[in-house]
Amino acid sequence: MRKFTGGREILRPAPTRFATNFIALQSIFAQKDPLRAIVTSKEWISSAYPKDAKAKKFVDQVLDSKFWSQCTDIVKLIEPPVCVLRIVDSKDRVAMGFLYQAIYKAREEMVKRFQKRKNVTDPYLKILDTRWDAQLKKNLHAAGYWFNLAFRFNAREFEKHKQTTFGLLDVIEKYAYNDLVLNSKLTSEKRIFKNAEQDFERQSAIRQRTTVMPGEFLHKFGLLRL
Repeated sequence: MRKFTGGREILRPAPTRFATNFIALQSIFAQKDPLRAIVTSKEWISSAYPKDAKAKKFVDQVLDSKFWSQCTDIVKLIEPPVCVLRIVDSKDRVAMGFLYQAIYKAREEMVKRFQKRKNVTDPYLKILDTRWDAQLKKNLHAAGYWFNLAFRFNAREFEKHKQTTFGLLDVIEKYAYNDLVLNSKLTSEKRIFKNAEQDFERQSAIRQRTTVMPGEFLHKFGLLRL
């Protein structure tokens, strides 16, 4: 096997079963030509493998163009959501503040890859949208996006997701509940942040907008001292 794959392993471990399955499929797809070379090689044909029922099924699969076509579609479809999972599983940074944009980027990429074949993406997009709306607390992540300086102070980027303001307002109202004083305080702090006033207008704050994690930045410059 390694003779044909250049020493590469097809199966590699991953943090989650979903990721492991995808990485395995992605690796199989990348080794399409070597796998075909294996089952048509003299070594394979002269070995005992071709007589085995499972091996015959394996050969049929490897030489089946339809299988590789479906494999191509699955890899192209699942790659974007897997990128989102990497953000969630990352130990280098907290996902909050980044997940909102990541979900929409993944969705856009899936649509882009199958522009002329909507029937392929529609079932997957429905699943993604259902999970996003019902289980992942979209408004909370919208607020996280809004307070992510790398996004909020990037006019072109924020224009794409300015609706996150409504999600933030929903979170403020829910958090403040019927406490009008707290609601007013949170709304005021939101304005200070949005307009880069007080500590947020310091040159040190401006310089660190894209170099410091959102939570650390907000603690440092005052918004999370409520």
